[in-house]
Amino acid sequence: MRVDSSRKKKIKINFNDAINGGVKYKIEGANVFVINKSTRKCNLGVIISKKVSNLAVVRNKYRRTLKEIFRLDFELLEYKDLVFIVNKKILDLDFNRIRKELSKVRKYMFNEKIDSVFVDNAN
Repeated sequence: MRVDSSRKKKIKINFNDAINGGVKYKIEGANVFVINKSTRKCNLGVIISKKVSNLAVVRNKYRRTLKEIFRLDFELLEYKDLVFIVNKKILDLDFNRIRKELSKVRKYMFNEKIDSVFVDNAN
């Protein structure tokens, strides 16, 4: 049996590099770390601990929600990796509210604006 070489290869994100060396955006329900990289494709990583919810169903629901918002809104992003670290406040938010919060991050990333209250340098 031959394996098709055109299948997508899973690319691992180095979470420690993104958290320690990336730009940190604080939004309601999550922290977003963005790190520049040399390859063109943008990758996404989501970290949701059991402290957010003990149920895997709930954690996977929010992971899928974040991935869908990433697919819809961050499609044009290149040369960057994004890591979402989710906290308990996300349980109070629905899809549209999470998307609105992430639109703030997108606005700052695409316009290259830096607001000292909103953005922290994680160095």
